[in-house]
Amino acid sequence: MRVGELTVDLRGIGCPYGSTLAIQNFRDAPVGSVITFILDDEECYLTLKRLFPLLGQRVIKTEEQNKVYKLSVLKVRFF
Repeated sequence: MRVGELTVDLRGIGCPYGSTLAIQNFRDAPVGSVITFILDDEECYLTLKRLFPLLGQRVIKTEEQNKVYKLSVLKVRFF
């Protein structure tokens, strides 16, 4: 893992708690970091996928495989 990359495994945690944990982890990361969230709750995945751009962040990669979702977000600025 390179500096500035973080993986947060939220499998088994549904919304809204999963989204809350994702935001808390994202908030703690430094600007310029890429944070990858691993989820198995589709609702939570879709919520975060829509929310981060609204917060001024950049979604750089999304993946779905066997009902496991990965969402990679570049932290562009503090919020």
